[in-house]
Amino acid sequence: MGDGRTLRRLQEVQFALVELQLYLDMNPDDQRAAWQYKALSAQLAELRQAYEKGRGPLLQYGNSASPDRWTWHQTPWPWEIEY
Repeated sequence: MGDGRTLRRLQEVQFALVELQLYLDMNPDDQRAAWQYKALSAQLAELRQAYEKGRGPLLQYGNSASPDRWTWHQTPWPWEIEY
């Protein structure tokens, strides 16, 4: 998956996780939703790792692995990415 598509998919999965979290706040016994949340969380971790391997860290303040060399200045800003 290209970097732009990976970032787009990351955003979609993050949105779905926020919605599921809100749903589970009101429906904590829904096992299907809980399973879906767990599956999407794993998918998000894989997508994040794949994106960061090719383009550098997505998050700051220690939330992403630090590469051997600093690459923030070499990656496009979110609004510069063509989907």
